[in-house]
Amino acid sequence: MSKGIKRRITIAVSILTGLVLMVATIYSVGLDRIWNGMIQLGWLGAGLSFLNILAMVFGWVWTWKLLLNAYGIFPSWLIVWRAVLGGYALTYLTPSMYFGGEPLRVYLLSKETGADSSQVTATVVLWKLLEGATLFSFVLLGSVNAIFSGVLPVSQEVSIVVGNVLIIGGWALLAWSFITKRHWCSRTCGFLERKLHWARERLHRIREWLVAAESGIHAAFVHHGRTMWQVLGLCLLINVTTFIRPWIFFQFSADYGFSFRELSFIFALFFFLSTFLWLTPGGIGISELGLIGIFQLVNGVVPAQEAVAYSLTIKSMELVFIILGISVMVHFGVVHLPRLKRN
Repeated sequence: MSKGIKRRITIAVSILTGLVLMVATIYSVGLDRIWNGMIQLGWLGAGLSFLNILAMVFGWVWTWKLLLNAYGIFPSWLIVWRAVLGGYALTYLTPSMYFGGEPLRVYLLSKETGADSSQVTATVVLWKLLEGATLFSFVLLGSVNAIFSGVLPVSQEVSIVVGNVLIIGGWALLAWSFITKRHWCSRTCGFLERKLHWARERLHRIREWLVAAESGIHAAFVHHGRTMWQVLGLCLLINVTTFIRPWIFFQFSADYGFSFRELSFIFALFFFLSTFLWLTPGGIGISELGLIGIFQLVNGVVPAQEAVAYSLTIKSMELVFIILGISVMVHFGVVHLPRLKRN
């Protein structure tokens, strides 16, 4: 069986699993009750929720464009929008981990501008590092609140501590590698190049490409400190949009007033839930079940139908940007998605 067929089977199983979980959740909660929860949001609440998501996506575009400009790459706003939306759609629709659609971002922008792909990749990785720094600050805040809330069993508190150490520690080591120019990524690739003789030629090309990307990222820490601080501040605002999203929905749909502590708790728990969302396209099924548990844990007054209504409402709004991203992929003839991600 070829790798392409295996990949298609994986995607099909992922979609089927998500749909089964989604249908089972809707059936157990009640479609009419979920629909009532969605329409209670009202036009004003729906408009603010959509603007919240739009602000998040615009923040992605703005921050990436600032980094590209700092590297001497000056694409138009439209080009950056297309690359971001294409990458977002690919990440959303296919089973993938944290760097799902980023290769497509690099491919689209490099193709349209003729920029060196290693330099474009450096901006993407740097953006991920800066976005991760602000993201983990919110996660850490929520984790502390979760641990001292007294509502979690000791086993879950230990899991949260271990998860924070592993995730934040791994991010810190990666950032330290780039800052100090230790080239840990290319060195790892070089080690594999020496050991895997059957892939030596390809790994050699990858290692040379990684060295260029690592040097580009290190240069940003040395020469583009002002831009990095600007991007860091904007990334903080991007995460604020995610932080307040449940408050907007439930304030207008059911008049639930989440406190700051509850919102930080929700943010942290959803972050840990998101480590499993890649198993199905858009996290369908998994996110609905997880949010029922999260809202019940944080605020017992939120019923299951309201939690599912929140998830489906946000997904329907995100679908606007997914459709735009798919149109970008169709326009550029990106039809063999598994091959693109491998390359």
